Amino acid sequence: MGIIMPPPDFLRDIRNICNENGLVLIFDEIQSGLGRTGKMWAGQHWNVEPDIMCLAKGIAGGVPMGLTVMRSEILDCLKVGEHSSTFAGNPLACAAGSATIDSLTEDNLVSNSESMGRIFKSGLLKIKEKYKIVREVRGLGMMLGVEMRFDVKDILLDGIKNGILLLYSGRNILRLLPPIVMKEEEVNKSLELIEKLIYNEEKRRFG
Repeated sequence: MGIIMPPPDFLRDIRNICNENGLVLIFDEIQSGLGRTGKMWAGQHWNVEPDIMCLAKGIAGGVPMGLTVMRSEILDCLKVGEHSSTFAGNPLACAAGSATIDSLTEDNLVSNSESMGRIFKSGLLKIKEKYKIVREVRGLGMMLGVEMRFDVKDILLDGIKNGILLLYSGRNILRLLPPIVMKEEEVNKSLELIEKLIYNEEKRRFG
């Protein structure tokens, strides 16, 4: 939840361990999938494919939906009745999911997430260089984290007053999951507001 980035070879090493020992590799892409990180699936950044992948949240554009996808050889092992769900196959959710996938691909939203995320992160890194209360900026695409040296509660409340809603992770991390449909001017406006919040917080703490 704190947008912690794995070491470069971590996922590849896990994939190799699973291959060598006949283990199933499962990726939870509920939050990181569907273009959020600048690729359709976050695992693609490391060229690693899972055996099973869990999806939800963005999969149906706001309509409640959960999805588990898996390799055919795993699916073929399941007998009728071994996998069930209370609301499986909801027609509305399935239609919304199909429309969401169409929009992601046809409207180039994944590439937009990558390009806007690059601008967003670059702006955050510039802010980090100006303010000593910012410890680290990390993340990919439109899934970014700003680790502060202090509790972020006042920044969150100050953000509400100044027209920007921010998420948090733990006590000292601002978690940014902006819409992947954002345009550059909206990213720049968001950066202006975030810098104002961080300026105010640093002024409160150090004068």
